[in-house]
Amino acid sequence: MDLRRLRFGEWLAVAGGIALIVSLLLPWYDGPTEPLSGYEAMTIVDILLTAVALWAITLGVLQATQDAPAKPVAFGVMSVVFGAIAVLLVVFRLIDAPADGLEVRPSAWLGLAAALAITVGGWRSIAAEYVRGLPPDLEPELRATPAP
Repeated sequence: MDLRRLRFGEWLAVAGGIALIVSLLLPWYDGPTEPLSGYEAMTIVDILLTAVALWAITLGVLQATQDAPAKPVAFGVMSVVFGAIAVLLVVFRLIDAPADGLEVRPSAWLGLAAALAITVGGWRSIAAEYVRGLPPDLEPELRATPAP
């Protein structure tokens, strides 16, 4: 594992994944009696958000461990898609609380920022086509094509 191979996009996606899991552990809503964390208040959305966060962390692990770009690029593309879905899920939960009488706490906004970081990090990851720490590929030899 070579962390020098991680670019800004992968670092951002990994940080977003970690922040999303941490935000789900913090209180997202003020309940009638006590605050509710993201895991306590939501049923399936919290599992989906955790899966997206783990996917983003895996993007960084693959970029640091794989010599071939196929897996990191595939995970980068899917991080953009899954990150966008996570943004929509968090916005949905910011607008519509899981139960009546719940007020949104700042940790839910941290979850939104983390989902955005995953999306932008995945986008930046696929936008950069180099792998730090590896020499560039040799250019193909160009030969003149004979005229017919």
